[in-house]
Amino acid sequence: MGKIQSDIDIQELMSAINATAEQTSLEIDFYDADHLTAEVLAILRECADRRPEFKVVTYHSLLGQRLLRLNLPVQQKIVEADVKRSLQCQVLAIAGSANSLDKLMYIVEKLPVEKSSIFVLQHVLEDQINLLDSLLRVKTNYAVVMPHHMVRVVPGTIYIAPPGHHMKVAHGFIYLTQDKKMQFARPSIDVLFESLALEYGDKTTAVVLCGLGSDGVAGCTALKEAGATVIIEDSSECAGGTAMPDAIKKASQNHYVFRHQVIASILAAYLENDTSSLSDNALSGFLHALDLQYGFDFKNYQRDSLARRIQHLMDRFHFPHFADFQLAVLSSDSLFERMLAEISVAVTQFFRHPAQFTQLRQHVLPYLNSFPVIRIWSAGCATGEEAYSLAILAHELHIEKKCRIFATDINQHLLDIAATASYPLEELVIAESNYLQTEGPGEFNNYVDVNSRYLSLKGNYKKLPTFHQHSLVNDGSFNEFQLIICRNVLIYFDTELQKKILQRFFLSLHSDGFLVLGPQDGLDVLARSVGLTPFIKGTTIYRRNNEKNND
Repeated sequence: MGKIQSDIDIQELMSAINATAEQTSLEIDFYDADHLTAEVLAILRECADRRPEFKVVTYHSLLGQRLLRLNLPVQQKIVEADVKRSLQCQVLAIAGSANSLDKLMYIVEKLPVEKSSIFVLQHVLEDQINLLDSLLRVKTNYAVVMPHHMVRVVPGTIYIAPPGHHMKVAHGFIYLTQDKKMQFARPSIDVLFESLALEYGDKTTAVVLCGLGSDGVAGCTALKEAGATVIIEDSSECAGGTAMPDAIKKASQNHYVFRHQVIASILAAYLENDTSSLSDNALSGFLHALDLQYGFDFKNYQRDSLARRIQHLMDRFHFPHFADFQLAVLSSDSLFERMLAEISVAVTQFFRHPAQFTQLRQHVLPYLNSFPVIRIWSAGCATGEEAYSLAILAHELHIEKKCRIFATDINQHLLDIAATASYPLEELVIAESNYLQTEGPGEFNNYVDVNSRYLSLKGNYKKLPTFHQHSLVNDGSFNEFQLIICRNVLIYFDTELQKKILQRFFLSLHSDGFLVLGPQDGLDVLARSVGLTPFIKGTTIYRRNNEKNND
């Protein structure tokens, strides 16, 4: 149980293994670990080599994939939490205080007009004029009604609870009463929600926004018991009005907690006609929701590439409808990690694009040797092969003592792999070939230990790179660098974001520094436009044009 990271954890694991006879079968189950250190990998390898019956059982899918690539005996347990829930939005109810007006209007504006009936309830003073119907008509193409008593419910209509009246639904009609206040409120969320639970049951999705008091707890209880779905707004958005969503959450009468923009994206996806496809509007809403929920901004990634990768994950996890997939990702950290791993393209090799490494060996790094400290940034380093190739290069040029290699990526899972410096055996052949083409003085095999399962780097130079999580989209520059390498990353961004990041690289370079882009990135025109000029004609190694004004 727990993650295996500290020396104490490793010692406990070793003690448990040593307590068993070497000739007996052994199974090691990792329930919580999503990555393992190089030391633990070595322990597993030794067990696999020495014990007649040995297997590792993992409950984290990314760890299972990682160990399989390292040729270790793994059994992957599929753990599916409540991520396959599907919202039914034949009836949608949205409730909150008067202070939630802006959020309510934002949600309604995002909803495509479909055959759903929508009930809206606000806590307002009874003598206060409620203009919500007029305000919503400007934001939506739904029919918007502040109903009278005994109005028939019809699809494609928003019904707003009038001030001073409880609103409930029965037998296809809306009933308005002036019964006593419930939880000091009239209209009451409890009254509306309890009637919806009886009338529509599991065809209902209810949303509770910010507000005071505990109105809504009983109503949400009734809805949950009827199989409906209850979503509450994240109280971090509810300055001064956290009591209502907090009371529902404390009573465990909700299914999900989201920010209001995330709620809008989820509801919009479920209300779209064809929920099996991924429309541009649905994708835009999803990407905005991901940014809010997890802090990862994919809005300027290439849309076609994103859509393909999302569809691949939907197929892999048997989600026939995008709306269900979106809900699962936004409510499951582990599924988001899988999606992040899919989006973060980890295509890399040791000494990839050997011609560029030859130029680094012969021209760039010898020039930078005149600096007392050489700061190198490997941006989008994936699983670290590029960063370790730079370390080997620095070692061979006898400049490793003055080099500082910062390797960054958006994906922490890939960085954890990089930190182990352990790679599949099949990487060896291409690594040897690439290294020979760089005209190095030795052999790549000198830098790795090749065991029965995988290969791992050896030597002190493997400690030269330091790995850090960093987003090229959201995070700024963190140092001044003599060399920046960013290859096969920007190709997945749209032109606007490519230019933004190239400008950031320009500002992050020392005036005598170098930027290396991928040969297939196709960014020469953009690079020149931000003040970069090719170091050698026909290459994608650039230097700053310090005379260009980049303000």
